[in-house]
Amino acid sequence: MRKLLSVGTLILGLCVAAAAADDAPKVEVFGGVSFLHIDTMGLNNQGLKANYAGWDSEFQFNINKLLGITADIGGNYGRLEPNIKNSHTYTYVFGPTFSFRREHATIFGHTLFGENSTNIITTAGAGTSNSTSAFAMAWGGGLDLNVNKTFAIRLGQLDWLYTRHDLSLVNVNGLQLKDHQNNIRYAGGITINLGGH
Repeated sequence: MRKLLSVGTLILGLCVAAAAADDAPKVEVFGGVSFLHIDTMGLNNQGLKANYAGWDSEFQFNINKLLGITADIGGNYGRLEPNIKNSHTYTYVFGPTFSFRREHATIFGHTLFGENSTNIITTAGAGTSNSTSAFAMAWGGGLDLNVNKTFAIRLGQLDWLYTRHDLSLVNVNGLQLKDHQNNIRYAGGITINLGGH
């Protein structure tokens, strides 16, 4: 038991030393544009697909070179149907990010959990607004190209954005929606690296 405890303490000490010695920034702040492809159809191909434009932001605290904790907040705006007023959707998700860092680029992947809130305008003219908040999960990753030690260009971040809005009672121009949504979200912009190096 003592040997096991000694080995465990040694491994923990080496991990802490390696984390302190790495050259990852302590904090990364991202801001940019976002495009969201909304899919309410499911497998039976009944429902709606729509494209929303908007913005995305991230705040990431890096524990070490490999692991960080990320908060992602974004908003997208668009129409479910051409003759219906604009709707909006906001996503607030948090979780771990794993980064593979090199001199000129960083590849990252994350699994984030939180909430998505939306209002859906369901009829033309004045419209009927259905506001709802539900569970959301963003699973994906992206690529940052380093301009220098402080700035990077996020060429792309692609996420599968799964949401659990129960829209089964919502009727949009005669189409009944589902109780979950399989969405795809793209984001690109500027990343600012603070501290560390």
